[in-house]
Amino acid sequence: MNSSLDTDYISFLPRLRAGDRVIYGGIQWEIEDFSTYDDADGYETMEWLLKSNRSSYYLLREVDPENPETKVNWYLSEEIGVNRVSTDHVGDNVQFALWDVMLKQGEPYLKLRAMGRVYYFESQTEGNYNSVDGTESRTTWDYWDEQHLWNLAIEAWRDRELHVYSTKKVSPTEFTIADKVEKPQSFIFQNPTQPKAKANDRTWEIICAWTLIIIGFILMTSGDW
Repeated sequence: MNSSLDTDYISFLPRLRAGDRVIYGGIQWEIEDFSTYDDADGYETMEWLLKSNRSSYYLLREVDPENPETKVNWYLSEEIGVNRVSTDHVGDNVQFALWDVMLKQGEPYLKLRAMGRVYYFESQTEGNYNSVDGTESRTTWDYWDEQHLWNLAIEAWRDRELHVYSTKKVSPTEFTIADKVEKPQSFIFQNPTQPKAKANDRTWEIICAWTLIIIGFILMTSGDW
């Protein structure tokens, strides 16, 4: 998948798969994994795991039928530890209670804190996550800060796994498609009617130089120089 000035990156991004590369923020990222998620209400996401030498992020393409004005949104997400999430109540170990509350359809926390920001509960979704390893179900709580610039997503899986993501909105135009593989080495066809290759010319130059040195040495020792 090659980049060019004429490439429509918005249409190319959904076609990214493992092994492709993109450039974002001046850094080249490799697509390590691809998956999708959907629910019964028509909400769906495409998710790419981006990795560089130092870090990893998730690029998300969200289709939300409940927001027709901004039906398609793009986000860049980073997983954070569950221990970085808290409530306003001192001593409330939310990290140990979240999974049970979410999977038992309990009432969501109306306000959470994480990464130095305050987030407010917005929605809950339940759906299927599809990857190369198969299909799994999960429950997600979505929180937004007051300016609606940062998202906090909490995912509860059936195997008692709990994942938390800090997410910001991005534009697909911030990404460019990098070369998937290095270009193969070029081979030049040598026409038999053309002069010999430079390597052969260099060999003859070395032979002639040594011949002149030997002849000069002989003349000097013979006294004829």
